Amino acid sequence: MEDGIGTRFQQETRHVRGRMGGHYLDWAGKPPTYKLYPEAPLTALPTPEAPLTAGPSAVAQPGARERMDVFNAARARRSGRDFSEEPLALMELSLLLLASTGITASDGYSFYRASPSAGALYPIETYVVAHRVSELQPGTYHYRHLSQDDEQRLSPKGGHALEQLRRGDMRRQVAEAALDQTIAAEAAAVFTWTAVFERACWKYRERAYRYVYLDAGHIAAQLSLAAVALGLESCPIAAFYDDELNELLGVDGATESSLYLTVVGRPRKP
Repeated sequence: MEDGIGTRFQQETRHVRGRMGGHYLDWAGKPPTYKLYPEAPLTALPTPEAPLTAGPSAVAQPGARERMDVFNAARARRSGRDFSEEPLALMELSLLLLASTGITASDGYSFYRASPSAGALYPIETYVVAHRVSELQPGTYHYRHLSQDDEQRLSPKGGHALEQLRRGDMRRQVAEAALDQTIAAEAAAVFTWTAVFERACWKYRERAYRYVYLDAGHIAAQLSLAAVALGLESCPIAAFYDDELNELLGVDGATESSLYLTVVGRPRKP
C-alpha cells in the first residue's frame, strides 16, 4: 500500500525513546476548558433521581429505580437502526449526557467527568440535534457543563443544561450531513462530538490529534451502554460530510471540527 497522509501521520507522531525532548507548558496560555454560548436560550436538564457524591472515586447512580448493570448492558449492546416515532423523555436525554460526558463529581478543586480524557484536558464538545424530545423544541443544542463563572467558584449551578443554537426541524440537514443516512433523521436525537484542538495541542502538540479521537470514542461507548440501560436504540456514525456537519453546528472546521455522531431513539415495537 502506498504511503499516504495517514501513514505519515502515524510515523511522525510516534513516541521514540530518547527523542521526545522537553516541552514547556505555558500555564498562563492554557486554553479554557469549557465552551459557552452566553446569549443562547438555556434549557436546564432535569436532575438525575439519585444525588451525586463528591470526590474522584464517586460513582453516579442515575436513577433510584432498578437498572441494568454495566455487564449486562455490554452483553446486550447492539447498533440499532429501526426507530419508533415515540419521543425521548427529557430525563432520558439528561441521563445520556451525564453518563457519556457529564460532570459526575467535584472535590472542591477539580471536576470529574464520566469519560476519561488525555491529560484531563477535555477537548471534546457535545452537541445534540433534537428531533423528538419531550419538553424540548426541535433544533440544535450545545451541552453546557458549567455556568460562566464555575471555574472560579467551583459550583455546578447553571450547568448540565442545553444551549439552543438553532431552532426548527433539522432532520433533512443532519441526515444529508451524515452521508445521506436516513437514520439520522429517523432517530429521536443525534449526538455530535467535536474537538477543540487547541485544548489538547497545548500539552501534546501533534500527538494530540491521536488523543481527541480516543476521547470521542470513550464518550460514544459510554453513551451506547447508557442507551441500552434505558431501553433505547443507538448507532454510532463516523461517515459524514465534514463541511456540512460543521456548518450545521456552527463550527469552523479548523479550530473546532466534528469527529463522531451517535443516533439515539426508542426501538420500534415488533
